[in-house]
Amino acid sequence: MSFVYTGPRLLLLRHGETKWNRQGRLQGRKNSPLTDLGRAQARQQGEILKQINGIARFDAVCSPLGRAQETARIALGAVGKLPRLDPLVAEINAGAWEGKTYREIIGSDESFEDHKMMRLFLTAPGGEGYDALRDRCEAFLSGLERPTILVSHSVTLCMIRGLIRGLSQKDIEALDRPQGVVYDIKMGQETLWSPHSVPTTCA
Repeated sequence: MSFVYTGPRLLLLRHGETKWNRQGRLQGRKNSPLTDLGRAQARQQGEILKQINGIARFDAVCSPLGRAQETARIALGAVGKLPRLDPLVAEINAGAWEGKTYREIIGSDESFEDHKMMRLFLTAPGGEGYDALRDRCEAFLSGLERPTILVSHSVTLCMIRGLIRGLSQKDIEALDRPQGVVYDIKMGQETLWSPHSVPTTCA
């Protein structure tokens, strides 16, 4: 039976740019610190959160991985939130490919496309895989009772967004994964807030 999300509103934040993001390396459960740009992106997210009406009533949850916690300290600190850490929203385990670049994995000069990196995360040897990631994201979503701000990671957030919207695996793999923005999901509808579209009227 397919998953149907009927839970509360979510504000989704991907961590800011890291050194490995800049190098095109798969991070997975390994960690790399935020760059100066990554910290600026987290500050942008904090400014967006400050404009959302009723933000004080939101719970806050964060992946236990360092780059997510560093982002949360900056972004959630702007609205006085101290998140609880939840391993259910850690990034997907990419097995033997963690720490490797796209070209190191495929062994050729084939042109890089972002959706191809997503596929590597989901198919890595010794990694977690699509089904296991889906199961723990479903478990996380099923346990939510209050509006929640979530700071997590590229692949995990795509899975969460896809589950809520009822997307296929192919469509989940094709989702965009920007940093420095906030995805606002309410009643199955997704809105992207960026520094250029501050949600001053968002209820």
